[in-house]
Amino acid sequence: MTSSNDPEKDDPKKEDPEKDDPNKVVFDRRPLWIVIFDRMRRGIVVAVLLIGFFVLLGRDAPEGLSTEGYKVLCLFFLCVCLWSSNVIPLSATSLLVIGAVPLMGIMDASQVYAFFGNRAVFFILGAFVLSGSMIACGLSGRMSLWVIEKWGHKPRTLMTSIYFFGAASSCFMSEHAVAAMLFPIVTEIVSALKLPQGKSAFAKSLYFALAWGCIIGGATTVLGGGRVPLAVEMLEKGTQSTLGILQYSQLTFPMIVLLLGCGWALLNLLFKPEIENVQPALENLHAKALAQGKVTYQEMGVGAVMGLTLIFWFGYGEQLGIANISIMAIVLLFVLNLITWKTVEPHVNWAIIVMYGGAIALGQVMASSGAALWLAQKAFQGSIATPTGFLLTVAVLSTLFTTFMSNSAVIAILLPPVLSLCPDYGISPVVATMTVILPSNFAFILPIATPASALAFASRHISLREMIFSGTLLSLLGMVCFMILLFVFWPWMGFQ
Repeated sequence: MTSSNDPEKDDPKKEDPEKDDPNKVVFDRRPLWIVIFDRMRRGIVVAVLLIGFFVLLGRDAPEGLSTEGYKVLCLFFLCVCLWSSNVIPLSATSLLVIGAVPLMGIMDASQVYAFFGNRAVFFILGAFVLSGSMIACGLSGRMSLWVIEKWGHKPRTLMTSIYFFGAASSCFMSEHAVAAMLFPIVTEIVSALKLPQGKSAFAKSLYFALAWGCIIGGATTVLGGGRVPLAVEMLEKGTQSTLGILQYSQLTFPMIVLLLGCGWALLNLLFKPEIENVQPALENLHAKALAQGKVTYQEMGVGAVMGLTLIFWFGYGEQLGIANISIMAIVLLFVLNLITWKTVEPHVNWAIIVMYGGAIALGQVMASSGAALWLAQKAFQGSIATPTGFLLTVAVLSTLFTTFMSNSAVIAILLPPVLSLCPDYGISPVVATMTVILPSNFAFILPIATPASALAFASRHISLREMIFSGTLLSLLGMVCFMILLFVFWPWMGFQ
């Protein structure tokens, strides 16, 4: 067999140019009924879900649940199916919540819109604007160059540095704030490496590392988020017990170490880098740095505002509110003429903001109508006979709830009925509280669960299916780590 002198013909990796020709006509040779079903499958799924929704809605409310609560429960299951299947955009499902609740007579429209204006929504808006300002002025480019020069000589070490830096930082400040700080840096690295959107395994690993590192690290101390102070306040008001700051970290630390190891292993197993080194990114960023010259007034200003924001997030986040701090930081950026709306608008993902706002509103409506409390109580009454079964059920429910609503909402919904049932099962209220808190942090499965996941999904490099699959694996591993705490470490410490 003779070899051609044309290297393009001999290269097996060379693609046929006709395959990428946009004007090429391709005939679908599948049977007609398959083609029709394929084109209409989204509509069919939506129709089936709506029919099931209206059938359930036509039934009488079960005993112990108000008519409004039953309607909310039906709407909740419809939204869960739509969010999970992604047959319509996630933001559209959230808009469905806002419109359906008043139309169904569950709650007044003004109350529902007020729930949509939750502080978490404005925090996410602030995170997008702050991230956009860092990207627009070039500051994130300088920071990403520093990250790569220190730890980024290999793809895996770069991913690892982002993962553990996010986890360590989230021990001392809000995990949401850390995710907002890392997001523009990761975006700049991905852009410098020219990783194809939605196809690059390495890009996926970087954004998952950002989200997972912040989420896991945020559970280490009470500074990682507002759920622990909320739970402690409810514990003290409902019982005579309390949970100290140091005690919380001591009880949590082994699980965090194990879960960080599990998350790192999953990132390496599921998303193997398609590139061998990051030298192109290093050269690209060096060229950008040289072109930028010295640090500009705009970069120094944006960096100072971001640093000041971090200080306030860390030192005064609980008193002032991280959302309020974010909003004032944005105002300061405009007052100092450091940004314009035109420069940051491309970086504001309104679909994510709408999606998250609707999810929060649904969680609040469920809590206000009594639907969430009824659902939690039904899961326990008459079906759980042992203390061990009770605690495992609480952990599973906490994990499931945090998939579809914020972990603070999970605490508010699940903790009161759990504390009320502790005497019946002879369980310490502090143990029960920890059993609600820790699994409520396994917010890995859907972007609506926490801003860190929402930011990663907003990159458009991660599909919903990938987030559900990998997040479910990590949540299951998280449950295994929690059971090691519950059955091994806590009894060894005498904490029962």
